This record gives sequence, structure tokens and C-alpha cells, in this order.
Amino acid sequence: MTPAELSWSPPLLRCAGYAVGGLVLLVVAAVSDLAWRVASLDNAGRLLVGLVGLGLVGLAVRDAVARPALRLTSGGLDLVDGLRRRHLPWAAITGVRAAALSHGRRLVHVRTLEIETLDGPVFLSRRQLGTDPTPIATIIEEHRARLG
Repeated sequence: MTPAELSWSPPLLRCAGYAVGGLVLLVVAAVSDLAWRVASLDNAGRLLVGLVGLGLVGLAVRDAVARPALRLTSGGLDLVDGLRRRHLPWAAITGVRAAALSHGRRLVHVRTLEIETLDGPVFLSRRQLGTDPTPIATIIEEHRARLG
């Protein structure tokens, strides 16, 4: 496989699921009788449900539009950092590793791909990549050693 063929992004089915869930929440928040029958929501509850629905739709649109989240090219890495696309040349990348960020009291563990750059670290989560970051880190390190 050539480096141009390697890219990672969230599955489109997940984006569609986020969009459908968000639209359902928006409909529940918009129709007062439905909001009362489904969850006995008052106006404040409807507002919160509507905001969560907007957030899910926004996340779905961002994940669908900003594809791929990470692309391996012969010149470096192309990635989506927040809402913008960024190119990191091999010379700017000092290391790549898979890590687990955890919060001990709440048992929250987030698998991340950590890309060390000259400007500072860039983190991509498993949700953003659509797969486990460990093999991605190995592939990127192999290409960085060979091409960089």
C-alpha cells in the first residue's frame, strides 16, 4: 500500500446515527405535546434537549464534511485539527504514539493518537479516527522512519 492510500476517518454510518439522533431530539424539543408525552419536559428541559440535538447534528456534519480525519502522504500527515485542515511535514513531526488518557475516579479511558510536533502535541481520539490508534501509530512511525 502506498502512503497516499492510507487514511482514517469516522464511519459514515456513525455520522448518520448522530444526525438521526440529533434530529429526533430536535423534533421532541420543538413539539410541546410530544416533549410532554415522551419525557414530561418543561420549557427548560425542552431547551436542553434541543441544544443536545443541535450538538449531535453539528458533530455529524463536522465528521461527515471533514473526511478523512487523518491522511498519510509522502510529504507528511494531513489532519483535521478542530475545524481546520492542517498539513504536518515529516520534519515537523518528532514522534507518534498511542496513549490512553484516563480519569481515575470516574473510570474514563480515552484511547488517543498523540502526534508530537515542533509546535506541540496533537491528539486524535479513537472516535475521530474510526479505529484503534495503536496500529495507526505503528504505521505512521514506520513511514516516518522511512520517508522522514
